[in-house]
Amino acid sequence: MANIEERVDKLEVKVISLEQQVSNVTTKLDMFIDESRAARERQDADMREFRDKHDSDMREIRESLNSNVRNMNITVIIGIAAMVIAVLLK
Repeated sequence: MANIEERVDKLEVKVISLEQQVSNVTTKLDMFIDESRAARERQDADMREFRDKHDSDMREIRESLNSNVRNMNITVIIGIAAMVIAVLLK
């Protein structure tokens, strides 16, 4: 009988130890999940900021190009008109 009680006591100790290990692993897993979510949120915020800055930069470039193209078109039209006038006056 004492042998069986000894074995039961050892099993109880092992079960308690395993329960503690499972609890530790669960806690670490929960912490890892929380850290992963926080990292993902930071990455999303960084990407959002980058996209906003990129969109702003591209908007400025388009506006500048539109202005330059408009000026170039006006210059070409004036040049062609000057050539036509020069040919007609000759």
